[in-house]
Amino acid sequence: MGLVAGGLVVAVGGVLFMAGAETEDGESDDFSADTSEPFFNPRQRDWGEGMCESMASLKALKTDSAKKADTFSGSPVSVASTYLTSASSALEDISRKFAAVDSLTRIPDTERLRASYLREIDRVRPEVRELSDADGLAGLSTREKTGRAERVTSLVAGIKEPNPSWDQLLHDQWFEVAANSPGCVAVRQAEHAKSGSSQPSEAPEPVPPLPPAADGASLGACLDGACEVRVMKPAADIKVGGLTLEVTRDGSRVTVRHSYPSGGAVRVNLSEEGARGTFGRGGDATSTVTVELKGMNRNGAVLRINSSLPPG
Repeated sequence: MGLVAGGLVVAVGGVLFMAGAETEDGESDDFSADTSEPFFNPRQRDWGEGMCESMASLKALKTDSAKKADTFSGSPVSVASTYLTSASSALEDISRKFAAVDSLTRIPDTERLRASYLREIDRVRPEVRELSDADGLAGLSTREKTGRAERVTSLVAGIKEPNPSWDQLLHDQWFEVAANSPGCVAVRQAEHAKSGSSQPSEAPEPVPPLPPAADGASLGACLDGACEVRVMKPAADIKVGGLTLEVTRDGSRVTVRHSYPSGGAVRVNLSEEGARGTFGRGGDATSTVTVELKGMNRNGAVLRINSSLPPG
């Protein structure tokens, strides 16, 4: 598979960087720039690092709770009381951390991910707070305090990962680059150190950059019959004139398919830079759409489309 260099992402010292374009307020919220200057967009960096820190705190609480779930029975009552206080405090802090992360309106998945974590945490937080209340614990028997502690470990264990999760979203180049921000790398290193692992935290394997796309990710630009666009989702429909192209990709190739109203379909597989496929309208050789693969990586593809069809 041919991959084109020069574009969104470059690797510097094992860490990926992405450039952005300036918005009206002077800060970048556009991650589709075609430059390869080695710096993180500030908003991308801050979002990634805020999420990495918040997720690490939640993971640490869940790990600690799982370890203590079976230790309360037979232990001094202070063990259960101490856990209840610390777990409630940690959950409140984690909720504040997620709430403080500024999501980016131009990338909806950032807000969905953050909001999903907050909903799950806030679903259990009131009960954890009530079970851990110092006044409520006063006068309870050892068995009752142990029961409360066990209930809290169950609530913490029941905090679900969002769907799609952070790991599932890493197929998107934006999320993968955010995961390699300096703060996220530091969080992974700290987790390895705490677990006693001798292996250093490794960043995901660098992704060869996509080539520039004149129309960015705006698939609607193809409607007039000529465009150059990035396709980042695994499947997308692109309308060109009065014809619809069904585009799917799996990291090693791009498949373009067109179904005819009268029945039947034409499909072409594009797996190398410069590969092309041509589609016609109802057998009319003079009314054609040509799709060229300009470049691709595992996160997306850039297609150049030209058509002799009238705008649809």
